[in-house]
Amino acid sequence: MKKILIIAIVLIAGVNLKAQNQINGNVVEHGENGEELPIPGANVYWEGTTTGVATDENGNFSIAEPENYPATIVVSFVGYQKYTMLINANSKLHIDLSPSVDLEEVKVKGKVNTTRYSTIDSKNMQVLSNKELEKAACCNLSESFETNATVDVSYSDAVSGAKKIKMLGLDGSYMQITQENIPLIRGLSSSYGLNYVPGTWIESIQIMKGAGSVVNGYESFTGQINVEYFTPETADKLYWNMYTNSEQKFENNLAIAKNNGDWNSNLFTHVSYHEKDVDHNNDSFLDIPHIMNINLLNRYIYEGSDVFRAQIYLKGLYEDRVGGQTSEITNPYVVDVHNDMLEIATKTGLRPDENGKSLGLQTAFRRHNQVAQYGDKIYGGLQESAYLNLIRQTEINEQLFKYGFNYNGDRYSESLNDSIFNRVDLVSGLFAEYTHKTEEYFTLVTGVRADYHNQSKMHYTPRVNLKYNPTDDIAIRLSAGKAFRIANVFVENSNLLASSRKIHVAEKLQPEQAWNMGFNVTYCFFINGREGNINADVYRTDFNNQVVVDIENQGELSFYNLKGKSFANTIQVDLGYELFDRFDVKLAYKINDVQTTYVDGEQKQMPLAPNARGLINLAYATNFDKWMFDFTTNYVGSSRIPEHSLIAGNEDMTENYSNPFYLYNAQITKKFKKFDVYLGGENLSNYKQKNPVLDAGNPNSDVFDASIIYAPINGRMFYAGIRYKL
Repeated sequence: MKKILIIAIVLIAGVNLKAQNQINGNVVEHGENGEELPIPGANVYWEGTTTGVATDENGNFSIAEPENYPATIVVSFVGYQKYTMLINANSKLHIDLSPSVDLEEVKVKGKVNTTRYSTIDSKNMQVLSNKELEKAACCNLSESFETNATVDVSYSDAVSGAKKIKMLGLDGSYMQITQENIPLIRGLSSSYGLNYVPGTWIESIQIMKGAGSVVNGYESFTGQINVEYFTPETADKLYWNMYTNSEQKFENNLAIAKNNGDWNSNLFTHVSYHEKDVDHNNDSFLDIPHIMNINLLNRYIYEGSDVFRAQIYLKGLYEDRVGGQTSEITNPYVVDVHNDMLEIATKTGLRPDENGKSLGLQTAFRRHNQVAQYGDKIYGGLQESAYLNLIRQTEINEQLFKYGFNYNGDRYSESLNDSIFNRVDLVSGLFAEYTHKTEEYFTLVTGVRADYHNQSKMHYTPRVNLKYNPTDDIAIRLSAGKAFRIANVFVENSNLLASSRKIHVAEKLQPEQAWNMGFNVTYCFFINGREGNINADVYRTDFNNQVVVDIENQGELSFYNLKGKSFANTIQVDLGYELFDRFDVKLAYKINDVQTTYVDGEQKQMPLAPNARGLINLAYATNFDKWMFDFTTNYVGSSRIPEHSLIAGNEDMTENYSNPFYLYNAQITKKFKKFDVYLGGENLSNYKQKNPVLDAGNPNSDVFDASIIYAPINGRMFYAGIRYKL
């Protein structure tokens, strides 16, 4: 792994010259309009020595000549890529630093850290690079957060193999999940969509907590996860990844990039396959479903004009997954889920002119078909969607102003057994957002949306993000904002269909609405010449209305509008530091308090939601990253378990709460010139939930339930893979 401040001591050769003079220079960055701006306080030093200075208020510096030439000069500043250059003689230097993160495009530019926090962006944003994803198996987006404490990952049930995520204590349906700021997970994709983004396609993931930009939509309650795919410019010409594990699951990823001419492109392909019967606890239910998945993404980018830019995304998916009881059982309980999806999306626009004005249009059209069987429950769903987002950018008194028009159209044709649930949601909205900057130390982003829903009429969603830098290495942020969404109760809670629960929709369900407020402090520091960071935040989400998912009564599943209080409070602290050369340590701890009022008027902790999470990630690399070692420990706190006659007395529970537990993952990677080989293990302590399928021997009984999952259902698993890059 590359070092944060000091890369490696290089062997120097040449004529030894006694340093007698000063080397002068200046350090700048390029502003939004191309002008050069000085960077005061940047660190300038000779690599491998203690000789160094800081730039003055005009970005100028004067440093004593090195004792010998050639020598490497290093320039670093928090929030910017480190700059190094080999100097062969005394000369005046003009050094241009680039930000670690391009704030407008939200794309990772440097490889400073595999996980990064920004002291520049007004939003509380964490960036995971593809190198961070390579620390674990990371077969898909749902597994991309195993070395991250902000997003929690768990199984949704014991039979389908689907995973769900949480952020700020709430389910993933309350986050906005996008692909390059175009909607990715919504509607029918809520149940299995995280599995449909292979990790090998991802260049970076931006995790933004709290109230996001009104430009991106109205659905962000707890924040946004934005996935950036490899572009033709950043991708290898040929990339191949093969993965297999001890349960005989196989995955193959092949990507091809073309980067010449006016039109450039990426072709991403993915195939995963699992056919082995796995039933380690001998309860007659498969621990892992049989899977056949074929997934394609073809992206084209037009770069032939200095004024116009265009992108086209073509995506196709086909998947069958079959779980439930093994074939040895007479009249087995079957879980059979089929998904097929076609999507075309575009991004077109005029590049910013000399006055900072630009125009962009995002569109997406999707057809998603899902048919699912959970025993005697048969669900069918068809989603046909259209999305349009027109964004105009200009400047007012040299400050950024964005405004535009947004449209979401969704037609759902759903059925559950003999009941039909068809719905059309049409949402048209206007938005405006103003950004005020005072030098680089204060940023205020304020915006408002006005959206008209064809059934619930007008919704107003104001949002504000404030960032202040009392020093160059500290950022203080405040955020507040409102969001609303239309719940899709069946697909978002499809895991609960794997039970004998009777379903009740008590009333007409209203759109969910909530306010989110947050406070964040980010501090970047240097100790012994090594960079570290501390990130601490507090957030609260307070619902005005919520669709309550009630599983409190055994054998019943009820949906109804909130009558009372519902909120989620989260406190999290992260620490990252390079303890010694090429050895990075990442620590995090989070406390959740999530409460909901149920139909009987009683306020309770949200079920199956851990009250605390912790993480320790250790990463070490030898010189030139030839060998890489990663070890991760996850602590999962207690969860409240709904009452069930067959749960009482489980040895992994205390009264109505699960016992805390730890998960251990590790991976070793060996890098060669054009390919990598990696070996790893997950859940090394083999910790598993006792009896994840309740009354497994009689799935037709009134107490059968495979949806009360609070711990891993799979035990120790080993995997291996190879990556080839050309």
